[in-house]
Amino acid sequence: MTAAELPEDGEAWLGPVALPPGRRITPDDHEPVAWVTTRAVPDPGRVWSALSDLHPRTGLVPILLPDDPVEDSEDFYFCDPVGADAIDRVDAAQLLATLWDDAHQDTSGPMPALTVPLTLDFLGLKTATEGGNTLADIAKAIVGAVMDPARRAELERVNQQDRANESWPPAPDPRQTAAEPAPFPGLAPAGPGRLTEAELAAALGSLPPARIGLVPAARPADVLALTGWGPFDQHMDEPNGVWIGCVLRSWEDRFGARLLNVGPGAEICLLVERPPRTREAAGKIAAEHSVFCDECAGQGQRDIPGITNALVGAQFWTFWWD
Repeated sequence: MTAAELPEDGEAWLGPVALPPGRRITPDDHEPVAWVTTRAVPDPGRVWSALSDLHPRTGLVPILLPDDPVEDSEDFYFCDPVGADAIDRVDAAQLLATLWDDAHQDTSGPMPALTVPLTLDFLGLKTATEGGNTLADIAKAIVGAVMDPARRAELERVNQQDRANESWPPAPDPRQTAAEPAPFPGLAPAGPGRLTEAELAAALGSLPPARIGLVPAARPADVLALTGWGPFDQHMDEPNGVWIGCVLRSWEDRFGARLLNVGPGAEICLLVERPPRTREAAGKIAAEHSVFCDECAGQGQRDIPGITNALVGAQFWTFWWD
């Protein structure tokens, strides 16, 4: 078998690694993008590690896939592959900064202050001698005046004389002023220390049975784009595999974080060879994780403090999208 050539359907040998029967995965109108075993292997971490070591010879990146008939029927959501060169056009720092700004932008803002006083007559409310108004009546009338552009214009016109008074409009309440969102803190610095052999072996040995997938790729971060992975709706200008792959490349370079597990559903897991060892280091990475996906750490984490706590010394990074 030549470099980057997928095995044929059936059993496969890569160097000293024997794999159970598998089949090629071929999305509609495309060439095969992966080869996947038809059943789970009992010690997938060890097999994944051995196949990763063979990657320079085979050109095939191993990934773990769920042993789930539902996932199998969907061909693991490999549906719209694109070339890895598409990832080259995306900058990880700029992408994460954009996601940060979108996540922290206050799109509603404070209710604009009325610049002139309201009168019972203008609002159509009853005076005390006429029986008064319920709270519901008052709220409905005020909201109508604030939200209706025509009534606001009329309100401005009938009270124009008050606008000339230097005491009007009143100074804005600082509590109603939207705070400027904090800027993106930038990419976290690279992790300094690798997992020990014992830590790595323990992490890989903890994995449950899984099917083995092989993808022709230069690096693990490119797998999602090359297979067209897409179990959730695209919400960026680039296909999901492209913008996600851009960030994965950055994490590969800085933390030795390699794509390990794809699925179930819209979930991926990375094996991290240089994880943060302190809460300070983890907090800088957590800022990136918090805007990268909908839930982190395999624990449904969404906020930076929670993600930080989960990242200290973590050998696996898990991400999920809704």
